[in-house]
Amino acid sequence: MPLARVLCALLALCATAAAELARAQEPPLDELIARARKHDAEAEYALGLRAYEGRGVARDPVQALRLVERAAQHGNLEAQNTCGFFFQHGVGTEPDPARARQWYETAANRGHAGAQVNLGSLYEQGLGVERSRAAALDWYRKAAAQGSPEAEFNIANVLETDSPPDATAAAAGFARAADKGLAPGNYRLARLIEQERVPASQYGSALDRYAAAAQGGVADAQKLIEDPETVFRLCQRLEPVAALPWLRKAASKGYAPAQLALGVALEEGRGAARDPAEAALWYAKAGEARNADALYRLSQLYDEGRGVPRDTVRARDLLGQAADLGNRRARERIDALLGTGPLPAGDPFRGLR
Repeated sequence: MPLARVLCALLALCATAAAELARAQEPPLDELIARARKHDAEAEYALGLRAYEGRGVARDPVQALRLVERAAQHGNLEAQNTCGFFFQHGVGTEPDPARARQWYETAANRGHAGAQVNLGSLYEQGLGVERSRAAALDWYRKAAAQGSPEAEFNIANVLETDSPPDATAAAAGFARAADKGLAPGNYRLARLIEQERVPASQYGSALDRYAAAAQGGVADAQKLIEDPETVFRLCQRLEPVAALPWLRKAASKGYAPAQLALGVALEEGRGAARDPAEAALWYAKAGEARNADALYRLSQLYDEGRGVPRDTVRARDLLGQAADLGNRRARERIDALLGTGPLPAGDPFRGLR
């Protein structure tokens, strides 16, 4: 996920969290207006958020900025952080990162964790201030000390993209962010696991981390776990018991290699009790996609009557299809039946010669 998208999402999250808190506690509109006329900072801030969101009043970004800045000037801590957000992103005015920095700094120095994260992002990007990795990390770490998952994430992002990168420390940071409920932390940690830059034995499988990120609303993670080819590739790194549910997911989407692998797992009891009947169903599905190995294995089940009624005619037909598609073992058996080569030991068609 590009850094700019992450930072924008985190900034928006801070503003949204403030708005949610204000909404839960604010009194009726008439009362807020009366208090704001008396320069009540809390009322000014609440009205500014309403104007920003168009909630109960017409949406008016210019009015929102005016009211939020008044509240900030009157010392409201949340308003100071939100005022920085408005100036950074051009809400009610042209973007002005220098003024955003001033308001973030005011709130950050008063201990506002969200403002510390936002100020750190300005230093990291060089917006309204000279770019400084050290200053960015300093502000992020102050916010992290207060338990901010966004700060943990941003620290990890800096460490991963540093030169040289520190994947080990980055993974630990992403894990802390994820443990605190920040879904992108799971996504970025999953990428490190997938790339084998950190051990799955320490952080769990990439697929499980991607699934957690998807559940938390990360669209890229959702797309990834819905892609059967990717799921199949990643689940091959798992132990059989853990891999089986993912194999079913990929197979259910019609991906023939996953259908074959699921059939093999069920036939041979890898991760579950042996179930040749269900294995035959998956082999048949993969066979419809002209998977030669699946057709060969299905021919064996029909010849031996495992999971399906014994049918040597059907078995020979499937064997021929598999051979035509290039399966070497099927070709060897066909040659033996036709007398063009040695009869393999234990040949299932020996009694038909």
